[in-house]
Amino acid sequence: MNLIIDLTATEEAQISSAARHAGLAPAELVKRLVKEHLPTVPTDAENDLDAKLRKWQQQDGVKLYPDVSTQELFAKWAEEDALMTDEERESEDRLWEELEPALTERGRVLQLRRLS
Repeated sequence: MNLIIDLTATEEAQISSAARHAGLAPAELVKRLVKEHLPTVPTDAENDLDAKLRKWQQQDGVKLYPDVSTQELFAKWAEEDALMTDEERESEDRLWEELEPALTERGRVLQLRRLS
C-alpha cells in the first residue's frame, strides 16, 4: 500500500534529520515508527498457541520464540522461582494440585511439579 501524507516543511525536516541520525531512509524510518505505534488487531492467530506465546514473551520482554532455547527458559524460570515468597510457592503448589488430575495421560499422571 502506498500512502501520501502532506507534511509541513518543519515535519519533513524533522523526519529527514531523524532518519539520517538513525542511518535510514526517511520512508523506512516513517514505516518503522508507524509499525511501532499500530494497535494490535485480533486475528484468527489469536487462538493459535504460538501466537499467544509470542505475545506473552513480547509483553515480558523475553526474546521471541523460537529464539529462546528451552534451557534459557528453564534458567529464567529458576531465577524467578528463587525470588518467590513462601506464600507464592504455596499458591503455585495449590495450582498444580488442581491441574494434575486434568493432566492424566492413559492413566498416568504427568509429573510436572516444581523440583524445589
